[in-house]
Amino acid sequence: MICTFRYFLPLSILLTGCAGDDRGLAPVSGTVFFKGKPLPNAGIIFTPDQDNTRVGVGSTDKDGKYKLTSFQINDGAKIGRHTVTIRAYEVPDGPPKAADDITNVTGKMITPFKYARPETSGLTADVARKNNVIDFELTE
Repeated sequence: MICTFRYFLPLSILLTGCAGDDRGLAPVSGTVFFKGKPLPNAGIIFTPDQDNTRVGVGSTDKDGKYKLTSFQINDGAKIGRHTVTIRAYEVPDGPPKAADDITNVTGKMITPFKYARPETSGLTADVARKNNVIDFELTE
């Protein structure tokens, strides 16, 4: 009996430690459309309504598709209701510059300014305990 208990205790500690690592995240992906077309190179931020200390962020690819990251690449966003902001800028002509290049100037914002601020975006999303696919259609 003592032998069984000796092996059970470390196993229970290990299992409890794994369960304690649940950060309450769920995968989130989708597509952003602007004026009926997929919006490339847009930044998207999900800010939790309950606890906005950890946001989910992502950017759209050439087809307007995004995946959110909170702690690690593509791990998603906190479960619950979020306020969403989206913004995209014109991409200057020429080769891309390094992210730390101080001469890297963004072009004019092409999405309406209201979508860039949580107070005015009007965009919300509910992240559930599943694989969430959440699309957005931006209008003028």
